Amino acid sequence: MCGITGIIVKQYHQSATEVALNMSRAIKHRGPDGEGLLAITENKITAYKTSESEVFKGSSVSYIPKEEYKEPINCFAAFAHRRLAIIDLNDTGHQPMCDADQAVWITYNGEIYNYKELKEELNTLGHKFVSGSDTEVIINAYKQWGQDCVTHLNGMWAFCIYDKRSNTFFASRDRLGVKPFYYIHNSSFFAFASEQKAFIKSGLIKAKFNERALHSYLVDEELENCTSNFFEGINELWPGQNLVFDPKDHSVKFSYYFERKKIETNTNEKLNDNELIDLVKKELFNMVQLRMRSDVEVGTCLSGGIDSSVIAGIMAQTIKTPIHCFTSIFKNGAVNEEKYADLVSKNINAIHSKTEPTVSEFEKDIDDLIYALDAPIWDTSTYAQFRVMRLAKENGIKVVLDGQGADELFAGYHHHYISKWDQTLRENGPFFWSRAVAASAKSIKAPFTFLLKQKTKQYFPGITLDHFKLLKQEFVDLYPIKNSNSFETNVNKQLMTDMGYKRLKSFLRCEDRCGMWHSVESRTPFSDDVNLINLLFSFNGKRKIHNGTSKYFLREAAKDVLPKEIYERTDKVGFETPMKAWVIDLLPKMFADIEQAGFDFIDVAETKKHFDQNKMSHIKMVFKLFVLARWQKVFSV
Repeated sequence: MCGITGIIVKQYHQSATEVALNMSRAIKHRGPDGEGLLAITENKITAYKTSESEVFKGSSVSYIPKEEYKEPINCFAAFAHRRLAIIDLNDTGHQPMCDADQAVWITYNGEIYNYKELKEELNTLGHKFVSGSDTEVIINAYKQWGQDCVTHLNGMWAFCIYDKRSNTFFASRDRLGVKPFYYIHNSSFFAFASEQKAFIKSGLIKAKFNERALHSYLVDEELENCTSNFFEGINELWPGQNLVFDPKDHSVKFSYYFERKKIETNTNEKLNDNELIDLVKKELFNMVQLRMRSDVEVGTCLSGGIDSSVIAGIMAQTIKTPIHCFTSIFKNGAVNEEKYADLVSKNINAIHSKTEPTVSEFEKDIDDLIYALDAPIWDTSTYAQFRVMRLAKENGIKVVLDGQGADELFAGYHHHYISKWDQTLRENGPFFWSRAVAASAKSIKAPFTFLLKQKTKQYFPGITLDHFKLLKQEFVDLYPIKNSNSFETNVNKQLMTDMGYKRLKSFLRCEDRCGMWHSVESRTPFSDDVNLINLLFSFNGKRKIHNGTSKYFLREAAKDVLPKEIYERTDKVGFETPMKAWVIDLLPKMFADIEQAGFDFIDVAETKKHFDQNKMSHIKMVFKLFVLARWQKVFSV
């Protein structure tokens, strides 16, 4: 896991290396173990040591820098890399890295979990290796298969390759966007980085609101629905997408190697439940065991929910020594998950560390959290995640596993029941539809009432849009309003939608930033294992909710590694935090910050009036306005 930055300028310029380094140092937290710099000209490619490079121990491989960087280099492109040493802790893990011919160079962030198998395959095809890293595997995979190399990778990644032979730059991002890749492309340069702040802190661009993203955040309650983001002028390479930059004409071409909605479905539909459970169990164990590959100790996040409990259980069966588990608890919250996390921890004999965030700590840390994320947050659950990663760092753990993505694969959210019921009605008729709704009472309180409420929101969205009352109408009317309560009438299609620009993409961004702010690599098995993804969409999605119970195949496949109480849990509470209580406690500060921000899309006096009239309806919006005010101040927008 690392931080990557680079810039390609239209005309040779000495500032390229300085800009790349400044971007790199703005994201030093992503890789405190070392720094690498590469300067590219038409006739020469040179790797440099910098003042923050790791101490090299005499390795003679071609990409280990021999020259000290003392002054700006006149070049047309530069890469700068921050290293977090996880696999191959030696000099040979240094980046930017190249092949033996020094023709293919890479700066790469992520982990390729099947790198050992790929290395063996590439060895038989005649490729030579000088390191134990997965980075070198990508280089040789690219030399063997070209841009199609990414279809062979199982893992998470964001990288940029410079191919001297074709004089082109090839970039790629993993299938679901676990690893970030941001870029700026204008008439003068093309630049990329792991985080948006790299562009801003290096002076490449001035921080400015993206009005469309702002509207999406406040009105549509979305933040991940387009390739642009909160900063005007910064774009994002989409999950499952490749990019080729040609410096000869300064052009960028995009292509998809993975598209959610093109996943082949129903190929295993003829298999019965027991046969599918066996396949899922095999993939679950394989995906977790692959993600435990590391040259440093691996721990795991543990919320007490089924997803993280499955991971912890499989980890415990894989290694003989106790694993480290990290939990955020809220004893005074609406739901206290501590007892469930304790059950799992005791069941696997784990080393269990806990953190209990308070409102005063949140107030103290909010600016750091926002700076780490580069964007506003939705609620206080992100802070709980932030604290879990801090706890891992304090305990000397550089790698943790986490359960993001399981709900989107196995159908774990309440709105998946809506899709299940609609699909059942269409395919099986009203009798089986009514049975399916009634059976859901074990997981959803009063399911017919829940269905009525959801359909009302879907077909009459204006009835439920109370949060608009705090915004000026002219701002609300700037763009068409999206109905976030409209769901697919097919379970697998809804899951594919959720895997895209909605919940999961936002969760993965927070996962990456919270971890990397603390120099902790977070691995999300459910979000980046291509074999599991393909398997889970190879049969009818409505089977994933069985007799009213969600995540049926996950529960059954992992039954042997779960305590009975976890296996039988049917409540879905998410990452529960005392957000309402915290907002009430911080209300004077929140309104003071909102007023100071000077937003032109709200009237502060009217906002206070509406809030006083109906506090519970507007807590979420007041929180978002407060966070937005802090974001504006943190980045001097």
